[in-house]
Amino acid sequence: MLRKPKELPKPLGRYIVGFTERSVTDESRKNLFEFAPYELRKIPIHLYYPADDTLGRPQMTYSFKEEAEAYKKMSRGLVSARSQYMSIHAYRDLPLSADHSQYPVLFFNHGYLSHMMQNVVLCCDLASQGYIVVSIGHPYESSVLKYPDGTLLFAHEEFSRAFQQNLKTHMPQFKEMQQRKFSDKEIFSAVGDFFDPFRSTPIWQHVQIWAEDNRFVADRLEEWNTGASSSPFAGRLDLARGIGITGHSYGGCTASQVCFDDRRFVCGVNMDAPTYGEYWNQDLKKPFMIMGSELMELLARPHFLANSSDAYLVIVEDTQHMDYTDMIYYAPQLKLLKLIGKREPALMREIISFYHLAFFDKYLRHLPLPDEGLPLAFERVHVRTRKASVHIG
Repeated sequence: MLRKPKELPKPLGRYIVGFTERSVTDESRKNLFEFAPYELRKIPIHLYYPADDTLGRPQMTYSFKEEAEAYKKMSRGLVSARSQYMSIHAYRDLPLSADHSQYPVLFFNHGYLSHMMQNVVLCCDLASQGYIVVSIGHPYESSVLKYPDGTLLFAHEEFSRAFQQNLKTHMPQFKEMQQRKFSDKEIFSAVGDFFDPFRSTPIWQHVQIWAEDNRFVADRLEEWNTGASSSPFAGRLDLARGIGITGHSYGGCTASQVCFDDRRFVCGVNMDAPTYGEYWNQDLKKPFMIMGSELMELLARPHFLANSSDAYLVIVEDTQHMDYTDMIYYAPQLKLLKLIGKREPALMREIISFYHLAFFDKYLRHLPLPDEGLPLAFERVHVRTRKASVHIG
C-alpha cells in the first residue's frame, strides 16, 4: 500500500498564505539561444502573499507530474516522484489581506536545473509574516516550467550537459582549495584563479540572463502597482522602499547580480551559491547576507569582503548544498550523495527562515536587529558581520 504523501511544514507567521501564478513576456529580448532564435522571453512567476482566510479552499500540492518525474530521472530514481502529491500550506487566488494597504516585496530565484517551488517553505514563511514573495522561473534552465495555460517547457539538454560537465571538470581544483587556509587578502586571488576557467562558459554568462528576467518582472510589478494593467495587486505593492531578493545556488548568484545592476533592489541574500558572475569581487554597496555551508568561506568570502555596505556571512556547520531547499523534508536519502548534511530538517527550516526574516525586517521594514547585528541564535552557526565601511580587495 502506498504511504500517505507528506505535508510540508505550516508557515511560521500569522497570515494565511495565498498563491497565484502569472507569466510575463519580454518582447525586447529574443534570440537569446541559438536553438530558439525567434522566441520571445516568456517568464512564469509564482506569487505568495498574506491573506486573511482560506475561504474553504483546499491546500495546494507541491509539484506536478512532469516536474516530479524530471527530478526522479535526474537523481536516477533516488528522489521519488511522489513529491507531486505533498500538500503545502498555500491556497490559490485568495484576496490579499486587508490588514495593510501595502506589503513589502521579495523575489526568490531557484537553483540551476531546479524548479519554482524549490523553497516553498521559505516563501510561505515569509508570506505568512507579511511579505509578497515572487518566485521566478527561467526558460530552458529550470527543470520543467508549467505556465498558467498548462504549457510545459523543459530544460534544454545542451545546458544540462554543460552544467554537469563543468562541475565534474573543476571539482578536483575545488577539493585542492579545501585543503588550504586563506587569509582575507589571499582569498581574492585564490577564488579568482578558480573562477578563470568558468568565465567563458554559459554557467558564468547566463547569470546575466537570469538577472534580466528579474529586472523585467520588476518592471511589470511597477505597471501592476500603478493600475496600468488589471491586477489584484494594483496599489498594494510597497515598492517605494525597494525590493529584497533571495535565491539558492545559481539563484543566489542571480540575487547578487540583480543587486549589483539595479537600484530598485536594495538588499539581498545568497544561499550557498559560489558567486559566479562579474560581481564576485566588486563592491555591491547594498546590505547583503551570504548564508550556507563551509563552501561559502571559500568561494563567497570575496563577495562578502568587497561589500562596503552592511554585510553578513552566516556559516552553518554540518550542512550540504541541498539542505537549503525543501529536499530536506522529502529526500533525506540524498545524504548518500553528500547533498544533504547532518542537521535536522526542522532546525534547518528555523535557521533559514529566522535569518531571512531578521535580515529583511531590518533592511526593508527598518526594524532593529538585536545588538545591531544578526544574532548567534543557533549552535554551530557562525555569523561574521561587517558594518558599512571601506571594503577589502
